[in-house]
Amino acid sequence: MLRRTRTAIGLAVTALVVALSAPAVQADTTAPTGPSSDRAGADNAVYVAQPRSDGTTYTAIYEPAPGVTADELRSTLRRQGVRGVQDENSALGIGIAGCSPIVGTASAWCGHKWAYGPFNDPQVYFLDHSGDSWPVTDARVDWYQAPGIDAYYRWHTAGCPGGGRHCVHVYSGNYGTAWYGLTEASTSGGYFVDGSVTVKLNDQVTPNTYAARRSVACHEMGHALGLDHNGSTNSCLSVPEFPQHPSSDDFAVLNQLYPKPGT
Repeated sequence: MLRRTRTAIGLAVTALVVALSAPAVQADTTAPTGPSSDRAGADNAVYVAQPRSDGTTYTAIYEPAPGVTADELRSTLRRQGVRGVQDENSALGIGIAGCSPIVGTASAWCGHKWAYGPFNDPQVYFLDHSGDSWPVTDARVDWYQAPGIDAYYRWHTAGCPGGGRHCVHVYSGNYGTAWYGLTEASTSGGYFVDGSVTVKLNDQVTPNTYAARRSVACHEMGHALGLDHNGSTNSCLSVPEFPQHPSSDDFAVLNQLYPKPGT
């Protein structure tokens, strides 16, 4: 197993993105369209949507664990007090699953994208809190290759750089036996709210192999960039076949989701 290098990668630290006093980042005007009848293949993930009094919406995608059906996961989450658990197809109906741009078997997570800030590509830093069995560094390398958006890695103690850059916190732990991975976020006006996006990787049910853990990390990190699921087993955005890498369709969706010329 390759161990991560716990040093910052990318641009220098300037300020905390999560500071509420920071200037608003520049928003682009190319928000994705709504749910499409051409949606790239349904999946068995469970979606959560909770409108908040401050005008934001909390959303989450849970990936069911082996042998757990989507209905069983929904029941488990509701017993745990999770509000806003969507029934089958309701996530599509309320417009949080399977949006265009759709390329092949890949699609966007409706209303979930990063603002550009002062850059020609949104700058997203994955702040790694996970255990050494999770190859978050390697999964990040895949997403750095994606056109339209730049993905960087930092060990969490380095903090989150500011200046219009965004951060995603990546955790691992024993989260029960109902799901592999979880990506959760708040959104406002179709954009991720800085400081709200979190990935959780479940030690308890994910096989402790490089292939499985790289796949699950790749999957959840793809959601954190704005992707929904991919119906092809050639993509880590599929479930639960454990492919380790994104597909060209995933990259093409990101290229259309973030269409400005790159830096």
